[in-house]
Order: sequence, then C-alpha cells, then structure tokens
Amino acid sequence: MLSSGDLIIGAIAALIVGLSKTAIPGAGLLATPLVAMVFDGRQIAGATLLILLTADLFAVRWYRHHTRWDLLRPLVPWVALGYLGGAWFFVAIGSGGRTLDITMGVTILTMVLLQAYRLVRRFQPAEATTGAAAFYGTSGGFATFVSNNAGPILNTHLLRLGLGKEELVGTSAWFYFVANSGKVPFYLALGWWSHGGGFFTATTVKFDLFVIPVVVVGVLIGRRIFHVVPTQLFIVIVLVLAAAASIKLLIG
Repeated sequence: MLSSGDLIIGAIAALIVGLSKTAIPGAGLLATPLVAMVFDGRQIAGATLLILLTADLFAVRWYRHHTRWDLLRPLVPWVALGYLGGAWFFVAIGSGGRTLDITMGVTILTMVLLQAYRLVRRFQPAEATTGAAAFYGTSGGFATFVSNNAGPILNTHLLRLGLGKEELVGTSAWFYFVANSGKVPFYLALGWWSHGGGFFTATTVKFDLFVIPVVVVGVLIGRRIFHVVPTQLFIVIVLVLAAAASIKLLIG
C-alpha cells in the first residue's frame, strides 16, 4: 500500500527526472535513491525505469536535431556487454536485499564523485577512440542496468570529446531512450525466469501512473529554463543529496 509520503517522494523524483532530461544533465542521480525510499529490491529499478522513459520521450522529440550519432554508434556493442553483466548480477543475487542496496549505493556514490570531478576538472577535447567507447559503454551499460544511473559516465565521455550543452543533451537523450527501452524486455525476462521477483508489479505501476504527470511538469519547466538555468549550483545541491541518499543505502 502506497502512503501519501511515498507519493510525495515519487513526485519529487519525477520532477527531478523531468528537469534532468531537458535542462540539467546529471540531476537525475537523485531519482533512484528517492525511489529506494519507497520500494526495495528489483522494484526500485522497475519503478524508476518507467519514470525515465516518460521523460526520454520528450527529450528525444525536442533535442533530436542536436544528436551526434557518430558518437553513439560505437557505444552500442559495449553497452550491450554492460547489460549482460547487469543481467548476470540480478540472476546471481535474486531479489537483492542488502547486496542490491550496497551495489546501488556504491554505484550512485561513484557516479556522484565522477560528476563532481567533471565539474572541477577542465577537460581538453579528446579524440573518440575504441578504448574510450569500450570503457564508457561497458561501465555505463552496467550502471544504467543495475541502478538507472549512467548519467555522469556518459556526460564525462561526451564532455571530454568537446560537446557543448545542446549536443550533450541531444546525444544523451537518444542514448537514454534507446538504453532504457532496451531494459524493458530484459527486466521482464529476468522477472519471469529468475528468482527474486518482478521488476514491474501492480504497486510500481500505480506509483508510476501517479507520478508521470509530474514528470511532464518537470520536462516542461526544463524546456523553458534550458538556456537560462544556473546549472552549477543546482547540480552541486543534487550531488550532495544524492551522496547522502547513497550513504543511506550503504548503511541500511
């Protein structure tokens, strides 16, 4: 049974996801820890995924003209490899329990540190190489499969290649839409054929149906403030909150 507190937490997560997809890349780090306050185990990933997909639909529609397909295509096989690692992880741990909480906590905290490093380090544009695609694609694929948090990995990769704000948002929009859509059959199959329960349940669907309108509000606000929002301060606040939430997952 979902409480009013659960739905308020979900609404906050949904608003942040909407903003992260259309105006403030990286803000979505806070979504999974917030959803983890409502659900546990595999349902965290399942409930978060539908929120993300809703925002992805708007992002690819609005920013598709800025997509750098030449940078996305080399990532595909490596992301798939990361998915296989994530699928094996869920098969091995079942419903997850503390193992999943700790893995999500470590993953999110790592993402927070990587995002913080990206903020303070001035990257010089680098060449796109197979080695970089392998590293960022595999690690990003595993991170998004397990915890729906690959933003700092992809953002760091795209920024090191010299992409500006528009190209970063447009390229990452299509990356996440394809990556998140691809997780749906994996999650359904794992829920059906492996022990540990389903990723999508009647309760997670009800939760998502309630918060999806808030996602729409978030993307509309993000669309309006895309060119004027002071992103640095907001991202710092998000990073601090995400770090605190990940520590909560780690300590139980």
